[in-house]
Amino acid sequence: MGYFFLFSMKLVLCGVLAFLTGEVNTAAICSEPSNLAELYSQYMANGSESNMREYLESSTTNTMVSDEEEEVIYGNKICPASIKSITTDPKSSVFERTTCPYFLVASHLSTRYPKIITEARCKCMRCVPLEENAQSDQTRCEPVYRPVRVLFRTGSCVNGVYQYVPSVHMKQEGCTCVRATEALSGSGPTSNDDPPPM
Repeated sequence: MGYFFLFSMKLVLCGVLAFLTGEVNTAAICSEPSNLAELYSQYMANGSESNMREYLESSTTNTMVSDEEEEVIYGNKICPASIKSITTDPKSSVFERTTCPYFLVASHLSTRYPKIITEARCKCMRCVPLEENAQSDQTRCEPVYRPVRVLFRTGSCVNGVYQYVPSVHMKQEGCTCVRATEALSGSGPTSNDDPPPM
């Protein structure tokens, strides 16, 4: 019983010393800036096309991050077998009638502001053929990106507040049918059933 008491007291003493010397887990006590929306508005107001070019040239733009989550918010992931499967309804959206159809997702990332961005995702690897089973290696669906300004959280915490820096996110706006480039030696044909990797 006495040994357990001494061990417990040692743990408490170590915890107090760690707190007094500042060796505490900053993630546990760090919070979001209260003026994050205002910082973002200022960044957007002060940004220009030349600023965007500078960011694109100097910074690494992000791809899918490990804790990024996506939720389908419009459409489905099914790649049509042929153009005959594509709707002709005049009230339908362009992304439902194109030969490279896509669906929309809400991309959520906790370390970015805005935390939720709506993006497109391609349904098909190859352009939808005129006839079923008439796949062509000559064309493929490729994502179309547009740079958008965002703020990204850095690893630093100052006075209990996370720090954010201006950055650029390559937002996927849609998908387009393009002529396929020549395959590198050793790479085989791809399936039309899966969208291109992000």
